[in-house]
Amino acid sequence: MSRSPTTLFPRPFRGIGLLSLLLQTSCVGNIVGDGVGGPVPGQPGQPGQPPGSLAGPVETPVAAKCVTPAVGPSPLRRLTSREYDNAVAELLGDDSHPAATFPADNRVGFFDNTATAQTVPVLLAEKYLETAAKLADGITNVSTLAGCDVKAVDASSCVSKFIERFGRRAYRRPLAADEVSSLLAVWTSTTGQADADTGVRAVVAAVLVSPHFLFRPEQGAGPSTIAGAKQLTPFELASRLATLLWSSIPDEALLDAAANGELSTREQIAIQARRLVDDPRARTATSAFYQQWLGAQLLATTTKDATLYPEFGDALRDSMKQETERFISYVLWEGDARASTLFSAPFSFVNARLAKLYGVQGPADDATFMKVSLDPKQRAGFLTQPGVLTALASPTESSPFKRGAWVRRRLLCQELPDPPNNVPVLPKPQPGVSLRERAAMHSSSTACSGCHHLIDGLGFGLEQYDALGRFRTVEQDRPIDSSGEVTSTEDSDGAFVGGVELATRLSSSKQAERCVATQWLRYALARHETDDDVCSLQKLQDGFLASGGDLKKLLVDLTATDAFSTYRAPTEVVAP
Repeated sequence: MSRSPTTLFPRPFRGIGLLSLLLQTSCVGNIVGDGVGGPVPGQPGQPGQPPGSLAGPVETPVAAKCVTPAVGPSPLRRLTSREYDNAVAELLGDDSHPAATFPADNRVGFFDNTATAQTVPVLLAEKYLETAAKLADGITNVSTLAGCDVKAVDASSCVSKFIERFGRRAYRRPLAADEVSSLLAVWTSTTGQADADTGVRAVVAAVLVSPHFLFRPEQGAGPSTIAGAKQLTPFELASRLATLLWSSIPDEALLDAAANGELSTREQIAIQARRLVDDPRARTATSAFYQQWLGAQLLATTTKDATLYPEFGDALRDSMKQETERFISYVLWEGDARASTLFSAPFSFVNARLAKLYGVQGPADDATFMKVSLDPKQRAGFLTQPGVLTALASPTESSPFKRGAWVRRRLLCQELPDPPNNVPVLPKPQPGVSLRERAAMHSSSTACSGCHHLIDGLGFGLEQYDALGRFRTVEQDRPIDSSGEVTSTEDSDGAFVGGVELATRLSSSKQAERCVATQWLRYALARHETDDDVCSLQKLQDGFLASGGDLKKLLVDLTATDAFSTYRAPTEVVAP
């Protein structure tokens, strides 16, 4: 029979009732504008803020120094679109990526999972309702999903077991008895109005719109050795592991480990973390981090002047994106998994389109990518890949300012002052005058010099690459000056010439390696670190340096930090 989207929902879940429930739930745990225990993002000069909001001089990050163990707050998190799609695929075998129709996840800083930004506007709540109905309606073999003939006379017992099994995966914990009873009542009521198959579909829809599925509520359990914190429950810990390493829900093995008390020690947690890292699902999940850290969304939105760069379009953009993804995947899962290799490797992956841009021999078609060696005097790691350089350029020319700021913020974890209101405009192009010379005129202004001494030295060193990342030696009929300088860092300061020398300098920088660990901690916690996270940050950074920058070990080490494995309630914030 035909089912409209709303008929699949039992009355308590329909229409404005659910919208109100979701909107109210989105405020529980202070996920809207409370700064997750730190300052509200965008308020300058305070710890815990996103990149790009700091007013005042830049501070050089130094190694974290732990004095008294503490942890920052644990904000309420909802599923990102990526996590929703992966969860649906696990629960229903549906790989249609339904969250593609959702409003885009908000970003604070570099990442789309920052808890403070993950509210539930009305449009998203409506999409949750609509999508749950469509997914449930698309279940073609209900008895296979339920594991029994739901039309049998004595099917209620079997349906109860299905609810317990399905609910445990979806809610990432065992259901309470009243939750099972409530969902069984949905099945009974809907079966009476329609049929048993529709009853099961109604149960599935009800689960998929439940806040217990859409959010990851945490409360902690027993006392912790850290003041003001609690130990996570085993199931909460399992949920954090699956979210970090798979961007999804726990599998049965991880839930069983939680149920059997096998997530009680650091080593038990590490055993499960290593298992998850070795699973193919970790490749997709970790790729999301690297794409966001390196700013793949910048490439997705960049434009180029069609007269100056007629070859640029969606096809080349996609090739560039795939190159970086394949390169990172190779280093992590087939190579040595070292951060230094990401920074300095003299190889990449190209199709015919990219081979032409690089000026190397490559595949004969654009569908095939192959690993190629690149000129080590021109290319080193992701920093000199066309996708990164194209994203950090203007529609008409390269941009030393964008490129320098990108290195400073993303690779060195240094915030930059906001530009003042009286910033002069960059001088217009002139025959015989290089971009570097025009930029120097701009930076010499008193209003600009304070910031530009932090970014120009980095960005000028990348002037060998045009707005499409092509290597060049001449601009405006004049030789390119790609001399640069790293300043205001702990261990990377000094002059260099060209992108390869900058990448090489970063590949041996302890500050850059610690920044990688810091970015991963921010991503894992769905927030910026606070002063209370110093001990966790130090442990993670020290372990990463000791491992020689082992990126796979870093993932396991993350799960051993106090910030990851304990719960601290968010600070209450009273709305004005």
